[in-house]
Amino acid sequence: MKQIVVISGKGGTGKTSTTVFWTTMAKNAVFVDADADAPNLGIALRYKTRETKPFIGRTVAHINQEECTDCGRCAELCRFDAIRFENGTFEVDPIACEGCTLCKLGCPESAIDMVSRVTGEWFSSDTQYGPFVSARLDVGEGNSGALVTQVRRVAEELGEAENRDLMLIDGPPGIGCQTIAAITGVDLAVIVTEPSKSGIHDLERIAAVCTRLGVPTVTIINKESLAPAVADTVRAAAERAGVPVIGSIPFFPELPRALASGRLLESPPTGVHSVMAVLWSHVRSHLETVYQNA
Repeated sequence: MKQIVVISGKGGTGKTSTTVFWTTMAKNAVFVDADADAPNLGIALRYKTRETKPFIGRTVAHINQEECTDCGRCAELCRFDAIRFENGTFEVDPIACEGCTLCKLGCPESAIDMVSRVTGEWFSSDTQYGPFVSARLDVGEGNSGALVTQVRRVAEELGEAENRDLMLIDGPPGIGCQTIAAITGVDLAVIVTEPSKSGIHDLERIAAVCTRLGVPTVTIINKESLAPAVADTVRAAAERAGVPVIGSIPFFPELPRALASGRLLESPPTGVHSVMAVLWSHVRSHLETVYQNA
């Protein structure tokens, strides 16, 4: 099963809205929202959840009160201020605990265990365009990269079970753990950028990540008509970074309103669908080239 990820290097470039249209054009595909912090691809896809599973993101310390002598050694060792003396005993704040195990190792009574903590959940769903897998990380929790890896693994298993040919991934913004987990091992990365200085900066950052991971990458310029001169600068920057521009999208002022209403696919701006169809054909063409050169 071939895999394509749509990324941006920053938020607000139009990555998800672009992916939304491509879900209607991808044949025999499984779709993934790899932004566990703020998943929103499903808003437009109108999914129906078939399965929900918890995500065990980390372990935290737990004090066995029957064995604890309240010596306070654990609180002295903790560098995260996660162990405090409250209500006459020492207790662990599971949010502040980083799971480093130093308190467990230093407890003279061996009264501390490390217990698993649910930090999010992932969902397997159905849409009219194909199966859809997403996740949501709990507020303040970490290890989002591991959750994205889990989501991709579930999507791969689902795709293989249903004989799907393609996985289309809506990647997270930025260049952090989630993004690396979304990019690693895919067949083609598509960067959606914008004609602005910040767009160029973040294009260069995410392009460097893709190059480091050895992933073939191309670029699309969104809202090009807002600043044509800057768009030319973006093209030059993309060429230098080795992620050539394969097309562009003009600014559609009605598009944000349609996206916010949750009816982007039912009431798309005039002309946007044909533009996205051309870009999708370019993406598929590049994907085939990648396989021919492999």
